[in-house]
Amino acid sequence: MENKLLYYALFDANPAKEPPFNITIGTGVNSNFELKDCKNIKDGIARIESYCKENNYSFSNEFVLLYPIYMEAMDTDNEGTMHQVAWLIKDEADAKNWKFDRIGGYTGKTPESFII
Repeated sequence: MENKLLYYALFDANPAKEPPFNITIGTGVNSNFELKDCKNIKDGIARIESYCKENNYSFSNEFVLLYPIYMEAMDTDNEGTMHQVAWLIKDEADAKNWKFDRIGGYTGKTPESFII
């Protein structure tokens, strides 16, 4: 059987909007799947794990949870919320021994930067 790997999970949890939000999981270059209507971060993590189990995916050694830097949130009331969401995602990554990173903004990183 083919060794199918999951490389990243991108949380599209815009700090200016209330949940639900979507998570894009990256399975290769130009290959991804969207988990729609996640209720919160923990629900999103559970859905990522369920997707992997149901579809015979393994987590790559470099699997990373990604959260964008929403430039439109900077210097607004939503900036603090953005940082709080980032920490919630990072805490989940740490608990699972996964990596965490940010994309967008001035990082120069895109989700494809994490496909190894």
